[in-house]
Amino acid sequence: MEPSFKLVKADVVPLTHELAVEFREMTPSPTERDFNPARLKMLQQKAAANQLLTFHWAKARMDGKMLRVNGQHSSIMLAELNGGFPDGLQVHIDEYVVDGPGGLALLFRQFDDRKSGRSTADISGAYQNLVTALQGVAKPVGKLGVEGITWYNRNIENVETPLGDEQYTLFNQSLTQQFLLWLNEIFSIKTPELRKVPVVAAMYGTFLKNPEETRKFWAEVARGGKEYEDNAPSTILDAWLKSIKEEKLELKPGEYFRGCVYAWNAARDDKQIKEIRYDLKRVTQTIAD
Repeated sequence: MEPSFKLVKADVVPLTHELAVEFREMTPSPTERDFNPARLKMLQQKAAANQLLTFHWAKARMDGKMLRVNGQHSSIMLAELNGGFPDGLQVHIDEYVVDGPGGLALLFRQFDDRKSGRSTADISGAYQNLVTALQGVAKPVGKLGVEGITWYNRNIENVETPLGDEQYTLFNQSLTQQFLLWLNEIFSIKTPELRKVPVVAAMYGTFLKNPEETRKFWAEVARGGKEYEDNAPSTILDAWLKSIKEEKLELKPGEYFRGCVYAWNAARDDKQIKEIRYDLKRVTQTIAD
């Protein structure tokens, strides 16, 4: 059956400090975006300037438990007002029942459509956090990882993997979870040169071929290459990626991918290299086992 949600009731009620505290303390939905201090400050400024409008809050019952779906920042802001709670405010509260994580994700999309002000990282993070195993993965890493997987599927395997409605399904796949958990470990090191979609796509491609060797190779790249081996593929690849970023060179996504695959293949063949080759006519995209 298709995931679904159902409106149980909708009320417009006076907004009180007690109600704000109750909503602030409610268990948040795993789809809820990360707390943003800047958004809280903006709401505090509006409250001080008497510019607040009627809020739209929502909650949903899933598996017998009530979750806050919308209203995180405004309820926190209002609950923290000490002696200056605004008079005359109303709040529209919707209550839903959802049929599990799929229904919760569907309900979330109604509040957080891609055309809304929420970022794509917020959207991706909502789907990611519905999967318990991935709740410890940083949302930007999860978003970048899924984009890398999608790029690989589309450009190498010729398979479409939309980032929209099917993203929740993608996050639920065991292989995706293993890859994202590992990627989160790699990106715990300061490696801005690796944070490119086609580079992550290459990391995913090598992960598909040989997860154990992938962990070793990319850990070397993240640390700057193999110690005392200036011509090791991981050393040359790290230097190449850093030079692109530092010199602000313009490479096509496919060139990034082929350069990474070239270094990986050399490492699998136990070869030393002097440079990264990425020209379409000279370098294969086939990833060695």
